[in-house]
Amino acid sequence: RAVPVRLYLPAARDAEQTLPLIVFSHGIGGSRRGYSYLGAYWASQGYASLHLQHVGSDRSLWSGSIFSLVGRLQGAAREDEAIARVGDLRFALDQVLQHPQLGRLIDPRRIVGAGHSYGANTIMLALGARVERHGRVIDLAEPRLRAAILLSAPPFYGESDPARILAGINVPTLHVTATDDVIRIPGYYSGADDRIAV
Repeated sequence: RAVPVRLYLPAARDAEQTLPLIVFSHGIGGSRRGYSYLGAYWASQGYASLHLQHVGSDRSLWSGSIFSLVGRLQGAAREDEAIARVGDLRFALDQVLQHPQLGRLIDPRRIVGAGHSYGANTIMLALGARVERHGRVIDLAEPRLRAAILLSAPPFYGESDPARILAGINVPTLHVTATDDVIRIPGYYSGADDRIAV
């Protein structure tokens, strides 16, 4: 599927120096244009910041009849979409690193995954979070990610043991959430304690 992106680069850099890359995954209903303050800040600090847009769970969810919104949100949170989002990340990384100009700018040994909410789940799956479905472990580990920034990561739907799921993650990870971070969207509620447990 198409993976629209937005790339933030430092305004000034040494032509011989490669840049660390932060790959950012948005939350449900977001887009590559969201979190621009993070992309601009990271670029000002010497990072390239690649913001993905996950077409199956992006801002298009908010378009259409209000009466079918719950169904659209539930569809975007399905397992196949969660897996496709990791595929989006892998595809975007491949494209950037293989690009004749961009590939020379990026240091492939310094790639950080970052995400907010559903995007944080995407990053955790790419880091090696191990979710079991129908007696089979879903392993989507992307070894090019060397660290992570997780903003308000919710628990994996239907899973009750975060320690078991996250045991496969073995890279430095910063997890930021708030004690009053409550998710209230039609058909779904999650208290802040869910994100604190992760």
